[in-house]
Order: sequence, then structure tokens, then C-alpha cells
Amino acid sequence: MALYVETKAPGFRFGLGTISADGVVGQCVVLSGNNILTVNDDPAVRSFGILAASALAGVLCAVHCMGGIYETDQYTGEIAAGGLLACDAGTGLLRAIGEAEFEVAEAISVVSGVLRFKLLV
Repeated sequence: MALYVETKAPGFRFGLGTISADGVVGQCVVLSGNNILTVNDDPAVRSFGILAASALAGVLCAVHCMGGIYETDQYTGEIAAGGLLACDAGTGLLRAIGEAEFEVAEAISVVSGVLRFKLLV
């Protein structure tokens, strides 16, 4: 399956930050410095957005943030429509939210391995 995040109804796309380490499309990111983004490895920390495309360390990257409707094949675990999503500590990808974790998105549907979601950050 292809790695992708596809915009269905756009929110804001931030493209002025560099990523501190290699990132993969669909991973949740946090601000870790002035215009520096890092893959979020702690679901208890609020995410800034999700990577719109894979990026190499030290390179400008595109991040979806501030809402919008998207679909992706990049998520982990079982997700139900209507469920809230957080970032996964191991992969940085979206997954069903746990207790005391920040919301990143809300699942709209999961069909044939494709997650459609509303971005909340």
C-alpha cells in the first residue's frame, strides 16, 4: 500500500519549519524549537499537526494543521468511526485515543485500510 495523506477538505498547511529527524507522511509532530518540528512520541503532549509528506532531517517540511478533512493509509491499531484519535508513542501515527491523551483527530470512517478523519489540531 502507498504511504499517503490526501486532503479532502483543506485546513491550514504549514511549510516553514524544519524537521529535526527523518519523518514519515502521516506522523504527528510537535514544535520543539523555533520553527523546528519533531515526531511526537508522547500522546500526553499536544501535537502541532501531521506530516503532509515524508521529510529528511534538517529539511523544510509540510504539516497539516488547524482542521480539515483528510484520508490516509498511515495509522495503527483498531479505529472506529466517530472515535477520537491520538498519536501513537511508538510510531507517531494516529491511533485510538487512550486516557489522559491529547486529541489529534476524529475518525469519520475506516474502510479497506483507509482512515478518513477530521483534524482537530
